[in-house]
Amino acid sequence: MPAALTRRSALAAAVALITYRAAPVTAAPIYVAIRRAEAADAADREAGRHARALHHAGRPVPAGWKSYRTALRRARTAARFDLHSLTPSTAEAATALVAYYRDRAATSGEPATARHAAQRRLRKVFRRPGAAVPAAFKGEIA
Repeated sequence: MPAALTRRSALAAAVALITYRAAPVTAAPIYVAIRRAEAADAADREAGRHARALHHAGRPVPAGWKSYRTALRRARTAARFDLHSLTPSTAEAATALVAYYRDRAATSGEPATARHAAQRRLRKVFRRPGAAVPAAFKGEIA
């Protein structure tokens, strides 16, 4: 029988995901920022699933849940801000950035709207001086 997901274990999992650091290999900052943004997105989605499960079961959310969700949202916002502040300098980094936005749009509740927002963000990023543009990107993500 699996253990019940408590607020404390959900918080521990979210903190572990957000603060996850890979081996001390020097990676390009954009890859680190993408991993951090993916982890923050996943932690926020999991917290939302947990809250919906509690709601459907007719159980109240634990005390402090609102502040926990607020902390997750702040971490997610900070991770995205860090990612948005970087410019991909290689085609591989640009392709990874496009893949991040494609995956994020696919997992959103409204993929068409998220895809449109991602395309707008990517066009801005790829217009920056020194930005590498992947060959497959023609202003739209698939």
